[in-house]
Amino acid sequence: MKRLIAVAAIAVGLAGCQGMAAKVSKLEVGTAREDVLDRLGPPDSDRSIIGFEVMSWLERRPGRFSFSHKDYTVVLKDNKVVQFGPGLVRRDSKTTLQIETGDP
Repeated sequence: MKRLIAVAAIAVGLAGCQGMAAKVSKLEVGTAREDVLDRLGPPDSDRSIIGFEVMSWLERRPGRFSFSHKDYTVVLKDNKVVQFGPGLVRRDSKTTLQIETGDP
């Protein structure tokens, strides 16, 4: 019985870790803004940069000593997704944005 409880707890924990990543990975370029909000919920930040709407979600994961986090960003133009994924957005030029993951 204790093993069953332990296995169930681990399964729930692993499912929670992939929550936001799994939701974001199911988005597609051209998805409507309303569908993004239905799938991901309200963003932690929503701002406008050079004509693009940039929405960000911060996935918080409890750790042993502190909370770790991963940022997920969705970039929209005319209420349609043009970019999405993990990372933060930066201006790539005067008219474009790029999501940077921070990975080398």
